[in-house]
Amino acid sequence: MQPILWDSGTRWLHIGLSTTLTFELFGALLVSDPNTRMYFIIHEWVGLLATAILMVEWLWIYADGQSKILLPWNSNAISIITTDILALFKGKLPQAGRAVGLPGFWHGIGILSMTGLAITGVLIFLVIPGGRGASSSSAGAAAFTTLSGVHREISYVAWVYWIGHVSAAILHQVRGDPVFRAIFLLRK
Repeated sequence: MQPILWDSGTRWLHIGLSTTLTFELFGALLVSDPNTRMYFIIHEWVGLLATAILMVEWLWIYADGQSKILLPWNSNAISIITTDILALFKGKLPQAGRAVGLPGFWHGIGILSMTGLAITGVLIFLVIPGGRGASSSSAGAAAFTTLSGVHREISYVAWVYWIGHVSAAILHQVRGDPVFRAIFLLRK
């Protein structure tokens, strides 16, 4: 397979997002216990960093014209995605890279789930009762509880995305497509 050469902007954004979001997903496993308050604070601040990187990612997607690849909501694109999924059942991985199909669609699912986490996470940060939030009222506590539930539900989609994304990358690598070198090598 011909290796994909990613531009340095895409590589740096991928490194920033993959690092912060992997940290956030695994770190979130530690924040539900009241005895782990420090983990919650770290989770908040790394989440804000991830949100900032994600905002730059959205600007990059727009400027680079990737929205049609990541958000392919037309019949032709859905047909290509369906063909890619059916090929998986025959043991054929779709070509990695910048093209409409299952890989682009899957990245779009990841970006959307991360965006949902970022939005709900920032809102949670703003309404945390008892201090740092913008509201310390009972309404703030209710909003905190509701937003935390939504945040948790979106995290399940993010976990499915993360597991699928990492698994696909490993499968590509095992089959001879050097995807790790292509995305993490920061020079040509």
